[in-house]
Amino acid sequence: MAEAEYEEIDVPVRENTEEAEIRDTDIVFDCPHCGKNLVIDYRGAGLQINCSECGQSVLVPIPDGMELADLDLDSGEILKQLFATRRNYQKAELKIQALKARLVQMQETLSVLQEVVSEGITEA
Repeated sequence: MAEAEYEEIDVPVRENTEEAEIRDTDIVFDCPHCGKNLVIDYRGAGLQINCSECGQSVLVPIPDGMELADLDLDSGEILKQLFATRRNYQKAELKIQALKARLVQMQETLSVLQEVVSEGITEA
């Protein structure tokens, strides 16, 4: 299966494996890019996620003896995840808009600073 075909589902990756309570059903694995120890709920098996340390795309391993069919969710759980995904998407869109506005402000400030420096150099 090509990387672009993986489905993104909101399954939390716990950040600090030293302090996090690891359950028997969790999948514990290392990022193949940076070696960060990752812990994810068993429902993340077979999903493509981003490493919390390096941001690289990582395929969550499927534990021995587990079948992906074991992870099939009922329609209520799928609907709940859909709503969570939509909320996360909306939050991301708002963050992007805020960052774009901040970038415009910074570019304007930089332009003013460049003018001040340019004027200072021509006066000297």
